[in-house]
Amino acid sequence: MKTNPTSPKPGFIVQSGRQAKALKILKILEDAGKVRNSSLKLLDIGTGNGEIAFFLSEFFDVTSVDVKDQRSQTGGFKFVCTEGEYLPFENRHFDVVISNHVIEHVNNADVHLTEIYRVLKSDGAVYLATPNRLWPWEVHYRMPLLHYLPQPVFMQILKYMGKYHEEVNLLSWFSLKDKAQNHFSISIFSDSVCKWPQRYYLNLNNKVALLLSWIPLFLYRICTFIHPTLIVVFKPKINQ
Repeated sequence: MKTNPTSPKPGFIVQSGRQAKALKILKILEDAGKVRNSSLKLLDIGTGNGEIAFFLSEFFDVTSVDVKDQRSQTGGFKFVCTEGEYLPFENRHFDVVISNHVIEHVNNADVHLTEIYRVLKSDGAVYLATPNRLWPWEVHYRMPLLHYLPQPVFMQILKYMGKYHEEVNLLSWFSLKDKAQNHFSISIFSDSVCKWPQRYYLNLNNKVALLLSWIPLFLYRICTFIHPTLIVVFKPKINQ
């Protein structure tokens, strides 16, 4: 395993170690039936500093895209600079697509999902994670409850407070399902991550992890609408 010079920070926060996030993605993909294989083509949307794509490149043939090049880690994967949500790849090109905390930042979530569907092979899988709009703490701006307001109002208040730095279009579980259901079948994994955080490389206190594991999985599933982060695996509907 390639190593990261910095150790993972605790989970359930956006600053969690990139290596731990990559391992979580790998574990969830395996649970969804997509075994690591260097011959499989993986698309990582939203390269950022490149560390997740770098870690994933040990297990897949990785191509990563972003609207600007902000990489501090450049080895091990191909990088393509893109414009907007449209992907410069042929149809049915990738076995796996990763959209890790990206969809809330794009201008058009519907186009983002349609493009993912277009470039994904018919037997492929999509890992998608995004903060839940109904969780009371907004992780980008680090404040409670204000994001429950309509998105334009929330952004305007942030500008008035001098805190605004980018648009964030948060999705709830209900809106994510609504946008994805035309193209994909959906499997929720944030319930399993909440119940067994250490299995998914979240660095939590052992006693807290034990307490979470005692809660029945069906209760986590019932409460999907309020999970801090929505973590799902999409598979393309074969009738399209």
